[in-house]
Order: sequence, then structure tokens, then C-alpha cells
Amino acid sequence: MLPELAPLFAPELLQNETPHHEAHQKIFTSLRTQPCNNVHAVREQERCLFVRETEECRESTHYIDYMHFMYCVVDSSNVALFYAAIIALLLFVCTLAKLIYHLAVSRYVDSVLYVSKTWRLNEYMAGVTLLTYGNGLPQVLSELKHHKSGDTELIYNQYLGTAVYQVSFLAALVIWMGPFAIYPEVIVPNIVSLLIVSLLVEEIMYDEQVGLLQTIILGLLYVAFLAALYTIALGMDREGNRSRSQLEVRDAAGKPVDILVTETVANVEGGQGSTWFERIWMGVRTFRGEDFRAARWYGKLQLLCGIPVEIVTLLLLPKVNYALPLHGWSKCLFVVNLTVFPLFVICTALVDMLSSGHLGWVCLGSVVTTSILSVIVCATTSDDRKPSCFTCIGLFAIFGSSYLIMLLSYELIAILETLSVIANISSASFAITILSWGSCWIDLVTLKALAERGYSRLGFAGCLGSPVFNILIGLCTVFCVQMIRSGSTTIHVRDGTSGPTCSVYLFTISLTLLLSVLFSRFQARKSLAFCLTTLYVTFITYVVFCELEITHGFGTDHNDDGEYFQDRVPHH
Repeated sequence: MLPELAPLFAPELLQNETPHHEAHQKIFTSLRTQPCNNVHAVREQERCLFVRETEECRESTHYIDYMHFMYCVVDSSNVALFYAAIIALLLFVCTLAKLIYHLAVSRYVDSVLYVSKTWRLNEYMAGVTLLTYGNGLPQVLSELKHHKSGDTELIYNQYLGTAVYQVSFLAALVIWMGPFAIYPEVIVPNIVSLLIVSLLVEEIMYDEQVGLLQTIILGLLYVAFLAALYTIALGMDREGNRSRSQLEVRDAAGKPVDILVTETVANVEGGQGSTWFERIWMGVRTFRGEDFRAARWYGKLQLLCGIPVEIVTLLLLPKVNYALPLHGWSKCLFVVNLTVFPLFVICTALVDMLSSGHLGWVCLGSVVTTSILSVIVCATTSDDRKPSCFTCIGLFAIFGSSYLIMLLSYELIAILETLSVIANISSASFAITILSWGSCWIDLVTLKALAERGYSRLGFAGCLGSPVFNILIGLCTVFCVQMIRSGSTTIHVRDGTSGPTCSVYLFTISLTLLLSVLFSRFQARKSLAFCLTTLYVTFITYVVFCELEITHGFGTDHNDDGEYFQDRVPHH
């Protein structure tokens, strides 16, 4: 080669300055460690292979693999077809959200109110316990199911982003729907707990090493939190202040209900003269004829479309509602629920773990067990009087509804994650915005329904109690599972690009909320709602600026250290 031509063939001039994945075997051997967002750096004809080989693209898959559908079934090079598939996914999201709304309003909220009233829980204790567990368990269990990698960034950012959303936006929503008085004996310790939790978890995550001791501390802190609230509630009861926060039973329209009138069969339509079949029909029917005739055309269409959903719900879950005759008790329907729901849980929870043969034996054992229980129920209960253990049926309705909502949330979150990959949104920003909104859809629905009925304090307590449960119990559970999988009592964790930011905002919002209720003499007014809404809008604006790289988020992952992007051609 001539000396004067040598500079033209220098190795650094032959490098491709545009980062992309080259199509040869060396690249695909390490695709499993790639983030799913790298699908945009792959040539169109190779995206299907990338999705199939990358573990992160399958991490959120539940029943349907939406990433495989979008990049393998749908031709991503066909722009019109690809956008049509995106619209179809958005419509499916709306359908799932409507189903969750129906379950929350028709089963979940009424069951929570019934059990709370039966156990004589005040609004704050009911919000911190029953409402929190019903809303939080789907999110915690969802993270356990889909958390297959050792990276905790997405989970940590989601928990803290969800906490910011609940304490600011959802709490503001409850106050916007009607001001109310705040009783400090429970709310102040709850806010103080949020302040402690926001600082403690970031301190634990900052060293990127979590041991068994830190995990135990998280669990014990939540136990201490509940013990403190219960002790305070007992102290207030002894002072004679229990009645001021007791639940007053109201129907869906917010009107008071006389529970003594609705618990007898004489008040069923048709009275004592109604036949057994007529009572079954009144329990099965999804709407009354006069309601259908009085509805407009779109209302009639909605009622007709809701028939299949309500029938499936009737087969799986009992109705527990003070406003219904006999408070919703129907012996025949409960026997059906007792038989069908365990089979449904087995088929949905164990289908990926057991072979068809073992699954059949488990189902057979379930049928035998529930048959025995059904005989006992038929022998010890009557059609015209609710059983003494009806509160247990209420708990069954609460956590059964929560389980159904969890399954629907799995699909909802999986679609949202697919759409975030398509939109090329970073995992940290997605976790604290869209993923938090999707996970908290049940919170939004239940809090809105409770506030409309006049249970604003119960909803407000849920806004403050859920973050404590999600962060402490959620992270404690994830750390324990990660330790079991790794076989070590010390695991590597990451708080991600937005973890410290969310922690700071959660502390700021909690402190602002505490000072606001102190200066307003514990009155939740619309000025407080405006303040909380403004804080959340400021938080979202900051997240958007970080996503657009207008500003740089405060976190540990400031630069690409090569941990994930191993297969990109290096820059020179």
C-alpha cells in the first residue's frame, strides 16, 4: 500500500459512528443481558429475533406476550399496520380499566365497607388496613411474579413513584371531592412514618448492598407502624372518642342505609311469599327492568355489555353489601362460588408451575374439598337468614376481588410496558409515571367511589397507608426473594436514575402535608388539595425534563457504564 494512502485506511476511520447492533453471531450471544429498549437500535428485519432472545422483553409477559405480538406477529416495517396494532392495544387497555372499575365498584368497595363496619373499625384504621391490603397486594404480588432479573431499579422506582402519586395526586383528589376534618391521632403518626420511610429506604439503597439485617428492619418497621396506630386507636376509644370516626353505612348514592331493615328476608322484593327461585333470580340478575327502561341508548348498551362480565363475577364472588336484602346472602350462589373460585385460582396461579397431570389432581382435590364444605354450608345455613360467619364471606369477597383485579392488572401493566418500549421511554421515567398510574388504577377507582359516598376520611387514610405498606412490605418481600434466588444473605441493589429524586419529593410532599394540616387546624380544605396537586405537577414536569434530557436527574446511573450496552460499537 502506498504511504500517502495509509491514513485513509486507518482503523479509527473505518469505525461506524452510528450505534447499532451488528448482525453476526457474536452480537446475539449476549442479547439476553440487553435492555428491551435497545430494540430500536436493531434493524427492522432483526427486531423479532432480538425480542425472542432478550430476557427483559419477556419479563412482564403474563398470558399474552405483547412484545412478540408487536414485533413478530405484526410487521413493524409496515407503519400503518404497526400503528393500527398500537391503537388496538390502547383499546384493550381501556377495556381492562373498565373491568377493574366494575369489580372495584360492584364488589370490592362494598365488601370493604361491610367488614369494616362489622369489625367496628373506624375510617382511619379501615383505610390503613383493609383498603391498603386490598389495593396493595396486587402490586406487590405482580412485582414478585415479573421480577425475574436481579435488577431492583424498576421496582424501587415504581414503589417510590407510586408513593408520590398516592400522597399527592390521589390525596388531593379525595379532598377536591369534598373538604373534611382530619383527626390527628392517626394521620399525624402516618405522615411521620412516611417521612421516616422516605429517608430510611434511600439510605439503605444508597450503598447498593442490602443484607438480611436491613431486610428484617423494613419488616419490623411496618409491624411497629401498625402497633403504634392500634395503640393510639385503643387510647382514643378509652377516652370515649370512638364514635366520631365510626362508619355510617350508605348506599351507592350516598344515602344512609338502615342495616337492620335490609338484613331480614321480609324486606326482599316479594317478602316472605317469594319463592326460592325468585330469590335466586333477584341475586343473579345484573340490573332491574325499570333501570333498563329509564336509561338512555348508551346506558342500555352499557348494561347489555355488562351482562357477561356480571355473570362471570357472580360465579366467582359473592355479593356482600349492606344495601342489599340479607346483605347480599344467597346460599345457592355461595355454594357455586365456593366450588368455582378455588378452581379458578388453581388454573390461573399454577398453570405455569405444574404439568397437566399434576394440575388435574390438584383440581380434583379442590373439588372434593369444596364439595365437603358445600355440604356443611347447606346443612348449617338457611336461605332466609345470613349466617353468623358472613364476615368471613366478606373477607372472601375482598381478597377474591383483589385477586381478579390483580390478574387484570397483570395484562394492563404488560401492555403499558410494551407501549413504553415502543415509545422509547426510559425504564426509570416509565416506572414513576405510566407504570405507577396503571398500578394505582384500582386506588383511583376505589378512592373516587368512597369519596362520592361520603367516606373521605377512609380514602384519605388509604392514600397515606398504602405507600408505607408498598415500600416496606414490598421491598422486604422482593429482597427476601432475591436472597433466596441468589443463595446469599447480601444482594446487590440499585436505586436507579430517579430513586433519590422520588425519595426527596416524597419527603417534601409529606412534610408539606404535615405542616399544612397543622396550620389549618386539621381541616382538609381545597387549598391543601391545590398545594398537593401543584407539587405533583412539579414532580411530573421534572421527570419529563429528565426524560427529554433538558435537565439531569439526580441518581446513581448518570452515565452509560457499559453494564447493559455491551454490544454497541464503541465511539471514537
